[in-house]
Amino acid sequence: MKRIRHIVTSILLLACMGVGATGRAQQITDNAIFYHSIRSPWSNSFNPALFPENAGWYSTLTKTSVQLSLPFSYNDLGLHYDPARDVTVFNVNHLLDYLCENGCRFDHNTDVNIWGIGGNIGERLYVTGSLGTRVYNSFNIPIGLLDILTEGNAGGDHHLDFGAAELFNTQIYGYLSLGAAFKLPTIPLTIGARVNVLDGIVAASIDNLKADLYTTEDIGTMRLTTDYLVHCAGIPKIDFKNLDDIDISFDGITSALMKNMGFTFDIGAKMDGEVVDLSLSIVDLNRGINWTQNPITIVPKNPEASVSFSGIDLSTLLTNGVLDTSFLSNLKDSLMAMIDYTIEETSYHYSLPTKLYVGASVSLGNLLRAGYLFQGQWVNGWFNNHHTGVNHFCCNNTLSAHLNLFNWLELSVANSFTYDGNKTTWLNPGCALTLSPGRRFQLYAAIEYLSAMRLTEVKAAHVMFGINLVSLRD
Repeated sequence: MKRIRHIVTSILLLACMGVGATGRAQQITDNAIFYHSIRSPWSNSFNPALFPENAGWYSTLTKTSVQLSLPFSYNDLGLHYDPARDVTVFNVNHLLDYLCENGCRFDHNTDVNIWGIGGNIGERLYVTGSLGTRVYNSFNIPIGLLDILTEGNAGGDHHLDFGAAELFNTQIYGYLSLGAAFKLPTIPLTIGARVNVLDGIVAASIDNLKADLYTTEDIGTMRLTTDYLVHCAGIPKIDFKNLDDIDISFDGITSALMKNMGFTFDIGAKMDGEVVDLSLSIVDLNRGINWTQNPITIVPKNPEASVSFSGIDLSTLLTNGVLDTSFLSNLKDSLMAMIDYTIEETSYHYSLPTKLYVGASVSLGNLLRAGYLFQGQWVNGWFNNHHTGVNHFCCNNTLSAHLNLFNWLELSVANSFTYDGNKTTWLNPGCALTLSPGRRFQLYAAIEYLSAMRLTEVKAAHVMFGINLVSLRD
């Protein structure tokens, strides 16, 4: 027991050190409200060593989970009504200042679990499986670009590093998961493992996009340099002849199956204590999906190319009353040379986020449970196949309570407190209701995470709903 406590403490300390090393950490918009659930089989999705209390077997059907995160709320737009002019005023500078302070990242995730099963074999062995599809989208506007919009280019050089923050990424893939857990006979410890087989459908990303704007002290000359890395693969087949002639065709859905394969692994453990139960898991240890169908990697043909601009002399643009377009033509040629690209049609790996869960709970039989959960996430995975910048680590802490009435109804409430590298947010509530008519058929719905109690202040939300069948052991 002492050794388990030491391990958990060490992991927490290392996780906190990881947060400090990244500077601005991204907030996790997820309470994992079912992690400490008494009756829901979805605890197993966070930790392969967890299984519903007193369940003999379960089957999950059509779970839908939608997660959305915006960089600002309605209130942050700063809209106000001007009665003198009878108009609503939008202050652009107010919004830009807010984004410069808090960052500008959009995230969207949808997970549709089509079918899942689980059951025990004997008293100590549990097996599980699930099948579904996921959609992941993210878009990030770098702070450096916002600084230029609000402050201009005066006062020195500007470096816009998109690489570590990931400008754009979208992935759609299917998954098949198979897992098992075993309860040790000598000590109250359950260990579990799971393999997730991934089949990629569509991927597109802009990574390592950088721009440097150099301005002389007298603001007489500017010089712009860029670097970029673009990936795309999957069903869309893109033929880049030139920037003005791009053909897009599509392979059939069936031709995409089993072409972009990948594997991730989950490991977990649960220690049943006399008073406190402890649990630990690492989810999606992976090198990522190997995208081999219509893969394209686009990089600059000349990474050292740059464009200098010293202004426009209007007196030289007119010759005998005729507009001289040679200057604009030369500037266009320089810009096109700077962004000219080379295409490589080779396969590549793209990793998924790796997640860490450390939990502790206290239970009053099967009636009431209170839990604490530390969630951590390496945004670009442990192996970081696609980024050259910092692999951000983000985290949050969640307290939850679960009330189970006669195995017919379970009510769960949770709240996360987070630190995003700039400020601490103490109120990110969530709630879930699981109805079990006849104690076997389950209907559940959850507003799993809200970033605020008032709708006009909400920047992030996570909702889910679905159906389960859970058979209780006698």
